[in-house]
Amino acid sequence: MDKTEERHILRSLPLFKGLSSDQLRILDQCAKHKTYNAGDLIASENETMRALYIVAEGKIKIFKSSTEGKEQTIYLFGPGEPFCIYSALTDHIFPASAMALEKSSILVFPRDIIQDMAQNEPALLFNTLLVLSRRLKECMGLIETLALKEIPQRLASFLLHSTATEKGEEKDILQMSITQRELAKILGATPETLSRVLRKMADDGLIAMEGRIIRILSRQNLERLASGY
Repeated sequence: MDKTEERHILRSLPLFKGLSSDQLRILDQCAKHKTYNAGDLIASENETMRALYIVAEGKIKIFKSSTEGKEQTIYLFGPGEPFCIYSALTDHIFPASAMALEKSSILVFPRDIIQDMAQNEPALLFNTLLVLSRRLKECMGLIETLALKEIPQRLASFLLHSTATEKGEEKDILQMSITQRELAKILGATPETLSRVLRKMADDGLIAMEGRIIRILSRQNLERLASGY
């Protein structure tokens, strides 16, 4: 990735919206470009982080692991998504782990640069607040789903959410960018249980599957299932 591509990414990021050309130039000059292969660990839980990370290309997962080896995926981040935001603005440790799901390019910004800019630029603090607020809402939704819903309801909710656009529109085809194993970790299920639920949904005429493509056949019945009816 060359500097021209990096500058384009910086200008397009909601996190840096409202920053001046001089500030974007500072960020461009201090950014370090790192590449990770699928399965590479980017950050470990309880590690002290001294940088802000932004996905330029690829896909990153944020997850928690238990001492027994059980894993819960919390977030999936694609191009343009920042992570380690809170750690970059404070001296706190990273509360989860980050891993590349595919070959990924990451832009890394030193913590002292981000902190200095945040202290002098209200736009950066406001944008950070918006990003963290959105993620808090998403976390609350995840907690509700895992605590109160069974696996079929969780999967139905995931499919409905994934096929809703930002404009509130709905699409009938979902091209899965992750494996069923990774989806199982998001839903808090075993791969075997997820496979059975997917087959049951297909047999009931709710969805049709072709490889990683899932087609919604009956959104109304899918909504009823997500609601627990």
